[in-house]
Amino acid sequence: MKTVASILLSASLMASGVAPAAAAPPLLAVDHHVHIFSPEGSRVLGLICKALGPSGCPPQVSHAPSTGDEVIAALDNAGIAKAVLLSGGYFFASPELPDGAVDLAKGTREENTFIVEQAHAHCDRLIPFVSVNPLAPNALEEIRYWGHRGGVAGVKLHLASANFDFRDPRQVRQLAAVFQAAAHAHLAIVIHMQTRAADYGAEDVRVFLKDVYPRAAGVTVQIAHAAGGGGVDGHQLAALETFAQAIESRPLATRSLYFDLAMVPDLFANEGKIAATPSNVAALEILMRRIGMARFLPASDYTPGLDLRAYYSNQRSALGFSAAEWQQLAGNAAPYVTRYLQQTRQSNSCMR
Repeated sequence: MKTVASILLSASLMASGVAPAAAAPPLLAVDHHVHIFSPEGSRVLGLICKALGPSGCPPQVSHAPSTGDEVIAALDNAGIAKAVLLSGGYFFASPELPDGAVDLAKGTREENTFIVEQAHAHCDRLIPFVSVNPLAPNALEEIRYWGHRGGVAGVKLHLASANFDFRDPRQVRQLAAVFQAAAHAHLAIVIHMQTRAADYGAEDVRVFLKDVYPRAAGVTVQIAHAAGGGGVDGHQLAALETFAQAIESRPLATRSLYFDLAMVPDLFANEGKIAATPSNVAALEILMRRIGMARFLPASDYTPGLDLRAYYSNQRSALGFSAAEWQQLAGNAAPYVTRYLQQTRQSNSCMR
């Protein structure tokens, strides 16, 4: 018998022109974490990667200029209906950039505009998120601009890129203000929580839940990489355990929290990131079941060249879930996906 999720997934695929081919396992409703880069965004990311070296930018992760057409081809090859397209606008406030290398406000705006335009060219398939560095002076204005202009689903934040520190009260207040601005603009939030702190983990999540997350009341908050940075290790598991405790003790207050599985557990596509031992993967599975599979979102951290069919096939093999659990996961879609698609259809805001 078909589940509701499988029926909705098949309908979504047919509506988007993708045939639900049985030979392309698994079929997904949405990949919730995908990247492309404008030529200028690619140049700036190249400068950052040169400064960080292979440990910060694994060489197998492409940062070449890319387009929405490439994402659509990758989705079609894997039988995936839709994807969430995340801007790299935060690159332009990277602390690794040399002085004078970029115009912060102009570069951020242009990279965000590029992502929105690429998504609007495929408005039934790609859901755009703009991006800011939460510590940058243009962060609040950029969020207000896109909230007023419309045509976007949310804002992406990357705390490691910003060299954010949860132990700095001033920075925490800045992040809280960004969350509040996003909520006022009715923009969902995708946040790369893991920082550069060597002891990142439970305490950082406790600060986040107490001082930052409540400011985003009413909008979905998607924790990237299941609260890590890719792979599975003790820091990520400690962070996710703290989220699990909060969800168990305050289910209503945490009802808008979701977790994406971009490069998690990462046994295939990105050897340069943190490895995932069998014991850590087993611990991850326990935490996912404890939190609830409905809160976990399929995601790849796609950049051009990643074979999404192989990636998801490997992820399915690596996670020891039943067929029913995987089917549920494959059909999950964040609330902002439906909301954005309904809004664009009603307002005809997509550019063709």
